[in-house]
Amino acid sequence: MKNSIYKIVVATVLLLFSLSCEDALEPQVFNQINASDFPQTEADVLAALIPFYAQFNQDYGNNDPTRNVFTFNFNAHFLGYSWATSVQTDEAFDIFFFPESTFTFGPATYDTNSGLTFYDRVSYVARMTGLIDIIEKSEIPNKELYIAETKALRGWFMYVLYDFYGPVSVRLDPTTLADETPLARPTKEDYVAAMVQDLEDAIEGLPEKYNGTSDWGRASKGVASILLMKVHMHEKNWAEAKEVGESIMNMGYNLNPSYKNVFTEAQNNEIIFAVPGNLGTGNIWFACILPGDAKSVLGVDVTQGAKYKLNEMPWSFYDTYSDGDMRLETIANEYINNDDNVIGRDNGLTGAIPLKYTDYVPSENEGFDLIMYRYADVILAMAEATNELDGPTSEVQAYVRQITDRANTTGNIPLGAFSSQDEMREFILAERGRELYWEFGIRRQDLIRNNSFISKAQARNLDASDFEVLFPIPANVIIESGGVIEQNPGY
Repeated sequence: MKNSIYKIVVATVLLLFSLSCEDALEPQVFNQINASDFPQTEADVLAALIPFYAQFNQDYGNNDPTRNVFTFNFNAHFLGYSWATSVQTDEAFDIFFFPESTFTFGPATYDTNSGLTFYDRVSYVARMTGLIDIIEKSEIPNKELYIAETKALRGWFMYVLYDFYGPVSVRLDPTTLADETPLARPTKEDYVAAMVQDLEDAIEGLPEKYNGTSDWGRASKGVASILLMKVHMHEKNWAEAKEVGESIMNMGYNLNPSYKNVFTEAQNNEIIFAVPGNLGTGNIWFACILPGDAKSVLGVDVTQGAKYKLNEMPWSFYDTYSDGDMRLETIANEYINNDDNVIGRDNGLTGAIPLKYTDYVPSENEGFDLIMYRYADVILAMAEATNELDGPTSEVQAYVRQITDRANTTGNIPLGAFSSQDEMREFILAERGRELYWEFGIRRQDLIRNNSFISKAQARNLDASDFEVLFPIPANVIIESGGVIEQNPGY
């Protein structure tokens, strides 16, 4: 059986890589696979999903030799989606000043090995469309489950693309996969409707959660639901977002009593989705944030593993935390170097060290579960949506206090925070930053939704313009489409 699965995995990966040599505009012909040969078993389908889940891997990414492009993973801390979004905000500082962090990118930037080669995930959406079609036509057991899982992943990829570029030209009709004609970008309404439909279908067909099971790391009803909630929050559909949030609250998730333990207790009940890690999993989180001469951080021995400090948390963001905030147990304002000297903000430490995961393992050698979505995000989103609908009601205050009670900061809430909808909105935005720092693109999405992304960048003396809430479509995509695919305004 293991041999058979291995062969299927290899065949599937080779298929996907052979398709990736097509450029991002060309259709991905999945439906030419002989359905009598693939898939025959549930193991076949699980193997076919591996390349899509692999896009959330913890390492940098993979080189595509057919195009001489290094494809960065969505979840890699440095140069991946998480990094590219965090360094555009006030929560992270990129020491190397990549174009993303300085708002100096353009359409040509994205044709290079710059770290934002994400547009090619458009072709992955087409591949999932083909896979859904194949599964639907198959006779494998539990095929409804795998269709739902693939739709959850397709909706997820579409959401990441939408967050970066707005509506993009994705193929959702399997009968068009062999058509080489470039597709024009859909309307925002059509694109959002397609995302919502995929995620709603996924919610109907998936188990609620996989915490504590051997299927940990797969998309569940909880994952599809938080993604759907985020789509509605993005569109400011507050009532719909709240309705989805209420459904998540009935799935058995809860806040961990300890903020620190959220990131050290594997598969705990606050986590909705994490990328699984183990002794064989590469991981670059610590390498990207630890100073090269660090010996101990937050009392943790960090002498083993790579350390080349590429990012840090600005002191201005660190100072938004109040004294006694339990979340500071995961963020260091000093460290002990190899000479046993304490290095802090007054003698060389230029920004705080967001260790986050205090159960340290040597970077790039051992992995840990890297959290992408958790229940605290849902609670604060419920507070925001309810405030937008009804103002700072007692319900809003109750949601907020679940978070601040755990952080030991309820007594530090400003007196005016609950005085008006606007004041409450600003407090929730700030609290989401403190609670969810450096998590999967959340801060950038929050700032854009609150219309402060560009103004906060400008306050940091960056030459950011209003249109840069979206990234440019790569120039080669525009050229190869003959102008059928239009560039985002401003580029």
